[in-house]
Amino acid sequence: MSFTREDCELIEAMGLGPVWLLRETEDPFLPELGTLVKELREPAPSARPQAGAPLQKPAGGAPVKPALRTQAPQTPQATAEPVQTAHMGMSEALAEQIRAANWEELRTLANACRLCSMASSRQHVVFSDGDPGPGLVIVGEAPGAEEDLQGVPFVGKSGQLLTSMLESLNIVRRKDVVILNVLKCRPPMNRNPEPEEITCCGHYLERQLEILAPKVLLLAGRFAVGSLLKLEGNFSIGRQRGRVHQVTIGGKTVPAIVTYHPSYLLRSPLEKAKSWDDLLLLKGAMRDAGILPPEKEKRWN
Repeated sequence: MSFTREDCELIEAMGLGPVWLLRETEDPFLPELGTLVKELREPAPSARPQAGAPLQKPAGGAPVKPALRTQAPQTPQATAEPVQTAHMGMSEALAEQIRAANWEELRTLANACRLCSMASSRQHVVFSDGDPGPGLVIVGEAPGAEEDLQGVPFVGKSGQLLTSMLESLNIVRRKDVVILNVLKCRPPMNRNPEPEEITCCGHYLERQLEILAPKVLLLAGRFAVGSLLKLEGNFSIGRQRGRVHQVTIGGKTVPAIVTYHPSYLLRSPLEKAKSWDDLLLLKGAMRDAGILPPEKEKRWN
């Protein structure tokens, strides 16, 4: 039995309601909605495919099913403003400032840099150990916990070992050598540098080397070797050792010696003999460049 709208109103006025309707029965109070539901369930005759007739196909495409006559409106999605991060690179304005900066201006720019996530976890930007003047420049990988606290590269246990290695050649820190890192901030938990971070810090490193104009380079560790020698992939430091490389800085070629990072030598003490060979190669390159410190006078007590 079907009810009209008038029937339902009369039953409710007599206090005999409500009227219960089957699910497939159209609501007499909402005829428009009932019609819409019916149309959604059953497409109009013109939209129904004829029995036995193939589905229409676009040229070169797959069969297309008949579309419903009523579609839900599409809600436009908000577009977020892009955020400048390491993988997006630095702005051309900042890159130009770096290219034109002197040593102290470059230090100020590096201290204010917030291009990547390391800026939120660092204690200090580790700019350099030493200022322009010496002909020898050492490039390491990234600051550790102690370097992050003091803002100076190679001051932890690996720094103590590096100092001893340099003293074996009569090289005095801050007098005969300037020490840099590829990264200017400590990676959280001492993880490996990300390629995007190396790219961003590379702007500062490149300008540092241009200002320092070294006569000889010592590259300590995988990321220093890869960055300065432009090596990619899983290369071997061992295969890069034992010969003098050439690095272009400011249009000039500079001899570069490859060695293991001191932190690796602390973990693998048997490799220290190889690092001595690297120091002897460095000594020869410095002698050829005319920057080898004089031998200390030996005195017998």
